[in-house]
Amino acid sequence: MISFPIADLFSGAGGTSTGAVEAIEALGLKPELTAINHWPVAVATHEKNHPGARHLCASLDSLNPRELFRADELDILWASPECTHHSRARGGKPMHDQSRATAWCVARWAEALRPGIVMIENVPEFQEWGPLGSDSK
Repeated sequence: MISFPIADLFSGAGGTSTGAVEAIEALGLKPELTAINHWPVAVATHEKNHPGARHLCASLDSLNPRELFRADELDILWASPECTHHSRARGGKPMHDQSRATAWCVARWAEALRPGIVMIENVPEFQEWGPLGSDSK
């Protein structure tokens, strides 16, 4: 069976990983899942849901993607960065620039690893980002 490497950044308890694994297996491929999350409870839960995956409990800022994967090794880089402070669901309220940091990690990882596919949770506001003004908008 052909291996299909995938990294799930901000993996949480593993819901996205489950869908990805099922889709990859439906194609007759063998998923090789790496899950990364900074919260030990989420990682422990993900380990129970996906015992065959490689798990890393760390902040993405503290990891060098090139020490974990070779360039062009990943077939999919999947990411669900924090979005509660800048999505439409928040109602357009002022935001804090630091809440954007996790999304920039995705760009750094994609640039470093050049995966075949990059998938990011649907947050259309990412396309509209620019510098924050004095009103925090």
